[in-house]
Amino acid sequence: MKHCRYIALLLLSTCASRAACEEIVTVKLSGGAQLTATLLQETDDRVVLDLGDEVVTIDKKRVLGEVSRGEQAKGQTSRREFYTLGRLDEMPVPQLVRRFGDAVVTVSTPSGLGSGFIISDEGHLITNYHVVEKELKVSVTVFQKKRQGYEKRQLKKVKILALNPLRDLALLQLDKKELGDFQLKHVVIAEKPSVRVGDLMFAIGNPLGLERTVTQGIVSSTTRTLGHLRFIQTDASINPGNSGGPMFNARGEVVGVVCAGYSFFSGLAFGIPATDLIDFLRNRDAYLFDPTQPQNGVKYFQPPFRQSDSVLVPGASVSVETDSAAPAAQE
Repeated sequence: MKHCRYIALLLLSTCASRAACEEIVTVKLSGGAQLTATLLQETDDRVVLDLGDEVVTIDKKRVLGEVSRGEQAKGQTSRREFYTLGRLDEMPVPQLVRRFGDAVVTVSTPSGLGSGFIISDEGHLITNYHVVEKELKVSVTVFQKKRQGYEKRQLKKVKILALNPLRDLALLQLDKKELGDFQLKHVVIAEKPSVRVGDLMFAIGNPLGLERTVTQGIVSSTTRTLGHLRFIQTDASINPGNSGGPMFNARGEVVGVVCAGYSFFSGLAFGIPATDLIDFLRNRDAYLFDPTQPQNGVKYFQPPFRQSDSVLVPGASVSVETDSAAPAAQE
């Protein structure tokens, strides 16, 4: 039986960073199987692929066609100021963790710790507002994969750029001089989130301080409303320390920001939709952080009200004093 000689090669043109740019190939085999993995080596008689948890060597005779390079990737991304939006190709979770896992960081303050994720080569990162609430001293631990294992570095010159207490989001930035030669990876935010109930979802974070923990589940609801705010509900395991970490879909796009979970109920966790994250980034000027007023942010005042001995109108506060011996003033 003759087979059509071809092989699908998907080069993801936009990577988490220049250092993170890897050649991802989808190899179709003669038996009908298909593998999507990082290409480590190709010779005349074999192809070596990295599947994340293991490395496999495939005889070239089993491959339908020859591996070619330089084709246009199917994944498309667009640069928006300093962060990246896009739609990537679906890949196995181990490959997505390998590609974007180093973009997840630990955010520490004197009162506790949480998670965050890098969104730009310039060191911008996202976490929850409640992770850095009432704090001016913030440190971030970043990770980088080396041949001998992982290198981690704690950075202490972290700037708080913008805060949105209502939506529980915070924008921070690392100091480039403190980073030195440390190469950052950043995530890709879903440009047009199309999260559906039942879709695969996984999170990376630091529950209870256990760094780089990966949990997987499905989308339980996309319209869960708590306190008049919409959340994505998932059954992926979320614990204290996960707050501020990314929620990925099956393509490796960030579709949510982990913000809450129930310690006594497994399989019940919530995330802030990526649409709200994009809105926060686009309108960050409205939420700029002022170090002289560390508790600044959006505040909603109580509406005007009327009492028997006072009258309050919008934009003014007028009290009507009465003499105890005289009848109250009539309107």
